[in-house]
Amino acid sequence: MTRWLVVVEGDVEPRLEGPFKTDLGRVVAAQEHRRKDLHERDGLFRLDIGASGSPRIYNFLHLEVSPEADVA
Repeated sequence: MTRWLVVVEGDVEPRLEGPFKTDLGRVVAAQEHRRKDLHERDGLFRLDIGASGSPRIYNFLHLEVSPEADVA
């Protein structure tokens, strides 16, 4: 499986970051992005692509990526 971070800049323009070896690495990248995005204008999502090539996209919990979060 490959793990990606989907950043939707201004909730309009999507781009991918990654791949990440672990979900924790992806969460840390999302936290770093959120610290720079002070007005929380960008959407952040997980994207997993399984061995069969099937994508799965899903959200982060607010507490995971908020600037106060300390998952790492």
